[in-house]
Amino acid sequence: MGCSMSKNDRKTETDKKKEEAPAADPAPAADPDKKCTPCVDLKVGKGVFCCAACPENYKDISPEGGAPLESKLIMMTMKPGEVDKPHEHPQHYMYILKGGKVTITGAPFPETETKEIEMKSGMGMIVPAGVHQVKNSGDTDVEILFIEVSEKKGETPEAHKAPQETNPEHYTTLAEDKEWMVVKMEMKPGEEDLPHSHRDHIVFILGGDEITIWPGKEKGEKKLVAPIKAGDVLPVPVGYHIVKNTGKETMSAVYFERAS
Repeated sequence: MGCSMSKNDRKTETDKKKEEAPAADPAPAADPDKKCTPCVDLKVGKGVFCCAACPENYKDISPEGGAPLESKLIMMTMKPGEVDKPHEHPQHYMYILKGGKVTITGAPFPETETKEIEMKSGMGMIVPAGVHQVKNSGDTDVEILFIEVSEKKGETPEAHKAPQETNPEHYTTLAEDKEWMVVKMEMKPGEEDLPHSHRDHIVFILGGDEITIWPGKEKGEKKLVAPIKAGDVLPVPVGYHIVKNTGKETMSAVYFERAS
């Protein structure tokens, strides 16, 4: 008599292979401490000037005669979500006009790292040379003024006396190393500083309408009355002078100066 098998007892060859196959390993869990490797080749930015790589985001605003000591004064603007192309900077010094969140791949971090940082309006920063790519990862426009410097040295005036010493109420150092400094200047209408001196520097006007400058250590007949407005770039010679706000508005500026 033949044996009969129920439907549940019958096993096809496919069923047997499924049973014999080893169980699949579960998917590995994400490691929250593991750093993400960026999907960008920074090597393509080696030797590429930021204004050439991304002219829509970087503008050279150096005055007609050039910034001091073969440096370059650059204005960076970036809308939310914008990403620039890999590029290289020499050592540079920054003033944050409009802050926000940016994501940086590469310098000042290792080229294999991507980090998001928050830049606050009004702060100064020093950034080492290197290649990087930047994204505005926040929800506000970002504007940054910076100077790319050379290794060229300038001169120091005889008996040099910095304005941060003579008038600390008007001058504040925001960032400084042995090479350059970022300084904020502010004067109310009618205010005047004491005679002081500068090394090579360049001034960016943040606000105001008029200043008067007397060259030297004393106020004489020779003077420069300069109408000003936000966005003006003023190259100022090395040496002593006296500055007065002869306008009707508070004058404010940021300048980049050789520190030694």
